[in-house]
Amino acid sequence: MKNNLRLGRLAGVTIELNWSVLVIAVLITISAAGSILPAAAPGLSSAAYLTGGIIAAAALLGSILLHELGHALVARRHNVEVERISLWAFGGVAQLEGEATSPRAEAEISGIGPAISLVLGAVLFGFSTVLTGLPAAIFGWAGLINIVLAVFNLIPGAPLDGGRLLHAWLWKRHGDRARATATAGKAGRFVGSGLIGLGVFQFVTGGLGGLWTIFIGWFLRNAATAEASFSALRTSLRGVKARDIMTKAEPVTGDWMSVAAFVDRHAISRYQPFYLLAEAGGDPSGVVAVEALAKVPADDRYTTSVRTIARSVTELPAVDADQPAAELLRSIGAAPLALVWHGPTVVGTISATQLATAAQTAQMLAALRNPQPEAA
Repeated sequence: MKNNLRLGRLAGVTIELNWSVLVIAVLITISAAGSILPAAAPGLSSAAYLTGGIIAAAALLGSILLHELGHALVARRHNVEVERISLWAFGGVAQLEGEATSPRAEAEISGIGPAISLVLGAVLFGFSTVLTGLPAAIFGWAGLINIVLAVFNLIPGAPLDGGRLLHAWLWKRHGDRARATATAGKAGRFVGSGLIGLGVFQFVTGGLGGLWTIFIGWFLRNAATAEASFSALRTSLRGVKARDIMTKAEPVTGDWMSVAAFVDRHAISRYQPFYLLAEAGGDPSGVVAVEALAKVPADDRYTTSVRTIARSVTELPAVDADQPAAELLRSIGAAPLALVWHGPTVVGTISATQLATAAQTAQMLAALRNPQPEAA
């Protein structure tokens, strides 16, 4: 992901750090060193409090990482692959490449994170009772924060862990995954709206922290909406494979051509947004967009080769022709399109727009197959 720094791998899972974490770490350090630690352990030097603040911030980030790692490892146990763990301003997220296949699996994957936070909180708080001075203050603060995070995450609204637990319970109770997703999404939007309202109240009564509460509520509300939409797309695309919706590949030989020559020979006669390029031997070399061709200044079109403005095959997501279309939503990501391979051969391309169109078509076909009775 852009703006993320890869830290390495832990237990086989890629760990990434977003730049926004550094901002939060600095704010936590300043808050802990400036007020929290001096109040809990008075009489120490500024350097001691600053060191303690840095340790407190690191402890919080480490706790969040363990929380997300718990999600990732339990997901793997249920055969759900994990793409990465990303730490950012609002905590962390274990990005899964699939979905739980049963309510029990979803409950276990979702519940392990808050459970780890609660255990960590109890252990850290326990250590604080046998320590004194600054160490006791640091352990006590870290323990309390873990418990608060666990409780907050258990609020029953998507995308929080509590929302996923609610989803698992509704799924098991009604046997309808789509219905459970819609309800969990509504609960998440309700929670987000509630936090926005609370933040507004805090702000108008003189609490600047209300702005942060508003921001968290806004984020949760938007995330709940996006998650519900994403899940609905996955549901509508079940049973559909990449080959069913791809555009059949027709490689255009001539990646060495100038932009002007390429347009005269190929683009003028084909009305398509992308062109799959091929080398002289016929092997695909990349993809060029009409938009990229149009951006080349007229005076440079005779001296600029197409390959210099094309995206290499290695830069684009690669998907298998028999891969479920629902899995492509994450595979394509922010790329303009993905290449569909069948063995060593590129057989087609798929764009995010095609996926969205396929999902909408599938939803309409489902409605035609299952018409709703007219109101009396």
